[in-house]
Amino acid sequence: MDFESFFKGELDGLHQEGRYRVFADLERQRGQFPKATRYNASGEKQDVTVWCSNDYLGMGQHPKVTEAMKLAIDQCGAGAGGTRNISGTNHYHVLLERELADLHGKESALLFTSGYVSNWAALGTLCSKIPGVIVFSDAGNHASMIEGIRHSKCERVIFKHNSVSDLEAKLAAADPRTQNHCLRDRSTRWTAIFRRSGNSAISRTSTAQ
Repeated sequence: MDFESFFKGELDGLHQEGRYRVFADLERQRGQFPKATRYNASGEKQDVTVWCSNDYLGMGQHPKVTEAMKLAIDQCGAGAGGTRNISGTNHYHVLLERELADLHGKESALLFTSGYVSNWAALGTLCSKIPGVIVFSDAGNHASMIEGIRHSKCERVIFKHNSVSDLEAKLAAADPRTQNHCLRDRSTRWTAIFRRSGNSAISRTSTAQ
């Protein structure tokens, strides 16, 4: 098989369909949150406003945060040095987990590399362990939740985006012998926002009878 030709054809197809992904080349401007400089393919620079950052409060530019990072680099150097399982846990991470646990009144806390990974790991683990669980998932849920649910291999039911009536209909149709209905979706929370569309989640929750 001519793999070069095959994959060239696949890439050409992505371009033709408008699905070839090109990442925005951005440089954040410290002290000007949420401003950034975008570097275009032509070499031109453009001032932009980044509203889709995970740094919602701009704390990544806070003087105390940046100074703490500099101190940590001076003391420990750069880089993780490996995974926790192989080379141990960074002491700064241990201290942060303790502080987060105390802040939220919990026994302990666990840091993840991203929100995507935390959703994927939590849903993939919990839903694979709970006997007879059914996950009712909003069609507009984030990919991290979709992948976590899929990875768990549990039974899952997709309801129409933000539709309470469709959710309730699917709950009513679920096997009544199933004891555990897992409503772990952003769409069942009062304060949830779907980032891709910007709309709020349904305003009331449903419970399995």
